[in-house]
Amino acid sequence: MMKYILYLTHKILQVLLLFSAKEAYIVDKIRRAEGIIRIDRRSLYRTTKRRLSKKQCSQIKSFWSPYYKIRLFAHEFYYEKTGQFSPWFIPDSIYFFYIDFFFNNFKMAKYLDNKCFYPSMFEGIKMPKMLAYRENGYWYSEKKLIDKNVAINLMMNSDEIFIKVATESFGGKGVTYFKPTTENKDELKNILSEITTDVVVQEGLHQSSIMASLNPQSVNTIRLLSLLRKDGEVRVYSSIVRMGVGDTKVDNASSGGITCGVNIDGRLKPYAFSPLGVKYDVHPTSNIHFDEIVIPRFEEILLIVKKLHKQVPHFRMVSWDVAIDNENDPVLIEANLCQGELDFHQLCNGPLFGSDTEEILLEVFQKNQH
Repeated sequence: MMKYILYLTHKILQVLLLFSAKEAYIVDKIRRAEGIIRIDRRSLYRTTKRRLSKKQCSQIKSFWSPYYKIRLFAHEFYYEKTGQFSPWFIPDSIYFFYIDFFFNNFKMAKYLDNKCFYPSMFEGIKMPKMLAYRENGYWYSEKKLIDKNVAINLMMNSDEIFIKVATESFGGKGVTYFKPTTENKDELKNILSEITTDVVVQEGLHQSSIMASLNPQSVNTIRLLSLLRKDGEVRVYSSIVRMGVGDTKVDNASSGGITCGVNIDGRLKPYAFSPLGVKYDVHPTSNIHFDEIVIPRFEEILLIVKKLHKQVPHFRMVSWDVAIDNENDPVLIEANLCQGELDFHQLCNGPLFGSDTEEILLEVFQKNQH
């Protein structure tokens, strides 16, 4: 009798687990469809006035038909803003809800995408000096547990600091610039107490004079998107420079900054773009011509990124933010293990994966090449 009860219980559990798996799959599919519709209908695409020709529409649909039935909003947007037509442009909805999900382990990123872990995760590149960090409510400095007041004093002894939420600080969100003085110690304490999650506090970075010439008020960084391919090669598919505008301390496009593509030799391209696709031939604050700038040691930065990427193989597509300090050394600011932005790459550099687009889509959508 007991054997029968155990057998029956086992079968019931199997059915329940099967149902749960199917239910989760259906819910995931619905959420993905909703996300795609939401991105395709965003106001950014509604401002587009330059329409594609029938021939262009046909070429796009023909190219994408083996993978997904896409809408043409993204292609119209990139065509209008860049003047470049290509079926290879990746729609943002497909990038975020298929490509990113395919190449990156989102569940693992929830735990590993934490700036407190950077010194242990990434070796072989400078990072901003971390004065202190708070992990699970405990304060540390140089991997040693310290008292909260000791951590506060370390911060107050610096000329300027950046307080960063350790997770999900994308787009400048969760980053606070603070200049300690003898009178504002309580203000610092209040800022830290309002952050309930893990937090890192870094000393301000003195950047290269070349990078500062773009906009001296912000730390201007290089964003590089790399892909760990099936054969183990890491390929950097797009590099841009992110620059602040005006007095802002952050360079993120979503915080009012602009972006400019980088050529393989490290020289910036002639034009920069805002997130809305507004085109600039000079920086609106410094008036510098972008293609006058050559990023110091750019070839070395590419090699470093390729090396670092192999240290996190569960994340095959990573977006890296690298600054250049006043000694012209590359400095890792952030590694986005998933959900890196797309718009500025394609505005500045054209279709993200270039001539590899078909090969990558075949892998993502699990199609057999004949």
